Amino acid sequence: MIVGPCFVVSGGRSPQVLEDGGVRVVGAHIAQVARIATLAASHPEETLWPAGGRVLMPGLVNAHAHLARHLARGLVLATRDEWRRYDDALAPEDIHWSSMAALVEGVKHGVTTVCDLHRSATCLDLSLSEIIGAADRLGVRVATGYAAGERDSPRVRAAARRESLGLAADLERRRQGRLRGLAGVHATSLEGLGLLLDETRAAAGAEVPLHVELDLEQPAGRWPEPPAGGPVLWAHAERAPVRLIERARECGDALSSSHPAPEPGSEEFAWGTDAGVNAPPLPTGSGFDPAAAAYYRRVWVNGAEWASQFFGDGLGLVEPGAPADLVLLDYGPPTELDGRTLHPHLAGGLARARVSGVMVAGEIVMDHGQLTTVDEGEVAARARECARRVWAKLG
Repeated sequence: MIVGPCFVVSGGRSPQVLEDGGVRVVGAHIAQVARIATLAASHPEETLWPAGGRVLMPGLVNAHAHLARHLARGLVLATRDEWRRYDDALAPEDIHWSSMAALVEGVKHGVTTVCDLHRSATCLDLSLSEIIGAADRLGVRVATGYAAGERDSPRVRAAARRESLGLAADLERRRQGRLRGLAGVHATSLEGLGLLLDETRAAAGAEVPLHVELDLEQPAGRWPEPPAGGPVLWAHAERAPVRLIERARECGDALSSSHPAPEPGSEEFAWGTDAGVNAPPLPTGSGFDPAAAAYYRRVWVNGAEWASQFFGDGLGLVEPGAPADLVLLDYGPPTELDGRTLHPHLAGGLARARVSGVMVAGEIVMDHGQLTTVDEGEVAARARECARRVWAKLG
C-alpha cells in the first residue's frame, strides 16, 4: 500500500518534512519514503490510501494510562480510597468496555500505542486479558500489567506478578507484536518502593519491562537505586528527585508526567494521560521558544523511544524499516512547513488538527474519521451500560 500525497513528517529528535511525499507500506512496516510520483511510478500495482495533501506524522505513544478508569468520567474521585473503591467495583466486562472506549478516544486523537497500568482486586486473574482483548479487536498497540501495591499482602503481590508475567510470556509465545505484558508496581512510600522493586525485578528478570507508578505520600527521603536489568518506565516522575531522574536516564529508562505543562528541565519526560482524557496535551506559547521544542520531544519522541525497545526499533519514526504506525492530520499549512518551522506549526494549529486517518502495524484502523475495526456507537453504548452498573455499586 502507498499512502499519499502528503506532507511526510519524519518524527524523531531532528524531524524533517517531505512535501508532496508518500509512504510505501509492506506488511507491518514502512518500506519506502519518497515523492509520491516516484512511488506511484515504481509500484503502479499497489493500492493507494489517498492522503489528499494532509500532514502525515508518526502515531503517538501514551506512556502512562489507566484504561479501566475511563468509566469514572463524571464521578468526583480524589482520594486513594475512592479510586480503590472504584477499581474494586469493576467486573471483567466493565474492564473490557472501559478499555475499548478509552482506546477509541485515543485513536481519534492519533494515539496508536498505550502503556497501561491496572488494578482491580476483585478480578485480578481476569482483568489483563480483557484489556488485551479490547486492544486486539481495535487494532492498536498496548502494553499492560497488573500493579503490585505495597499495601497488598505478600500473597496478592505474588499473584499480581504471576498475572503480569504470565501474560507477557503468553504474548511472546504467540508472537503478538502489537501486544506486550509489563510488570507493574504501585508505590506510596519510599520504603515500599524499594521492596516492590526488589521483589518485582527478582521475579521478572531483565526481559520484562517494568512500569512503576510513583504515587508517593512523602517523596522526601532516601530513594532506592533504580533496579538493574530491563527497561523501566517511571510514571509521575515529577515527584522523583533529580538524582533518580539522572540515573534513570543513564540506564535508558523513561520518565513520564501527566501534568499538562511539566516543570522547566523536564524536557525528557514523556507524556501520559493517567486517568484523564486519552489525548496529548496542547502546546502553549509561540512555537519559537525552547518550550516548543520540549513539547515536541515530550509528545512525539520520548515515549516512542522507550516503547521501541519492545514494540520494534523505529517506533515513532517515518522511515524505511520502522513500524507502520501513521496518522493523517487535516491540516493545510498556510506557510512553509519544514523541519525549521514544524514547532511553530504545532503551536499554531497542527497539534489541534482533526485526525483523519490512523494506521497501526500496516492496518488501517480509522479512515476519514471513521473507525474501521469496531462500531464506535456500540462501544459507547456498552461503556455507558457498564458505567451505570459500576456507579450503582459505588452508591
